[in-house]
Amino acid sequence: MTPTTPSFFEAQLPALLSSRRDAPAFWMLDLLWIPLLEAHQTGGLFSVTEQWMPKDSGAHTRHVHNVDEWFFVLDGTVDFELEGETTSGQDGDSLWIPRGTVHSFNVTSDVGHVLNGYTPGGFEQVIKGLARPAPRRELPPRTEEPVPEDIAAAQFLFSNYWTARADDPWAKSFAR
Repeated sequence: MTPTTPSFFEAQLPALLSSRRDAPAFWMLDLLWIPLLEAHQTGGLFSVTEQWMPKDSGAHTRHVHNVDEWFFVLDGTVDFELEGETTSGQDGDSLWIPRGTVHSFNVTSDVGHVLNGYTPGGFEQVIKGLARPAPRRELPPRTEEPVPEDIAAAQFLFSNYWTARADDPWAKSFAR
């Protein structure tokens, strides 16, 4: 099978500086998402998104990706469930989630601030397509009931080319 993205050495990408000051910001669910490096900037090799998440938010649905995912916890505490085992990531911790790993996560501190990356890149396009532009670079206001667009987004977020609920029959195609 021919790879769909070039290898690191084949990509021959120019040097690139990316800044959160210049990157677009989005609100979806109760998170602030800032795509820092998008797949189109990295030759498809990877993408990086900065996220702020309030307490008790995260991807609570056990799910699986067809891409590798990683987290770097900048601030706060995030509990990760990986293949049924729970681990806690705190300031300065990194977590690698190989494609096909069933996982979920939950923010247990007041706010979790992470870098979240994918390789190959592209998952940031799901966020950009589902989220709404953030009028301010802060967490969206919490409401009693989810915003209707967020309900639809959450349903799609776990059932698309990139992600499947762990109990979906087609998720087995992502299995390791």
